[in-house]
Amino acid sequence: MSEQRNSLAIDVDNRLVDVATKGRHAARIPDTPERQRLERQRRIREVVFGAQDGVLTTLGIVSGLGGATNDRPTILLTGFLSLLVGAISMGVGEYLGGKAEREVVSNAIAFERREMVETPDEEYAEQLAYYRLKGFTDEEAQIIVARLAKNPDIWLHEMVRDEFGIDLREAEGGSLGSALAMGASFAVGAALPVVPYLFPIDHAAAIVVGFVLAAVALFTIGAFAGRLAGRNPVLKGLEIVAFGAGVFGISYVAGHYIPALLGRSSISLGG
Repeated sequence: MSEQRNSLAIDVDNRLVDVATKGRHAARIPDTPERQRLERQRRIREVVFGAQDGVLTTLGIVSGLGGATNDRPTILLTGFLSLLVGAISMGVGEYLGGKAEREVVSNAIAFERREMVETPDEEYAEQLAYYRLKGFTDEEAQIIVARLAKNPDIWLHEMVRDEFGIDLREAEGGSLGSALAMGASFAVGAALPVVPYLFPIDHAAAIVVGFVLAAVALFTIGAFAGRLAGRNPVLKGLEIVAFGAGVFGISYVAGHYIPALLGRSSISLGG
């Protein structure tokens, strides 16, 4: 006796796609290579955002402190604490935020699933209305929804998408990897403005080198993000560098003048 076939080859744009059917030719929610690629690109957001935030946050703290004091151990300790606390905070925030988002999506899906079981006629009429709003005729909408009703999994997918604007797969997966990526990228970005203070160079040089390292990192991050988004990488990089320069300038000026307002002596860029 031949083994039961558990997949179905479907021709999509002249490509043979092997679709898992679990032993039956059932309708499945499409998961195209294009969607998977987009999901991978979206996950890069954690790394880009974490590194960018790490650079800007620590650059602001170190620049502000550098404008207030030339005490190297104080600047190093503050920069390290900013890196450590920021990385932990970003990682935990990403984990809890992702978990909360998935719980909200799961609740919406469960709510829709209950409605389809308890009030199927109302949901049927609601789905007809959605297809009429999309431009289908009454007859076309009736044919589509009648076919969907025979495949509850796909019908639920369509209802959730039309009513809530979400995909069932948004409730899947874990956020631990994203949290680790966010925290690690923050730490790497945050280390750059602090690195110059580890070397025996004068205070003014450390501030300038820290800003240059931060600017290079911000430009690289911006160019990479711009390329992913289909924007001009150079302009996107320069845009983020401009924000970094603003953070640097405001922080340094604040660190230089606020101590004087509090009756403490401040230092110049020359030390």
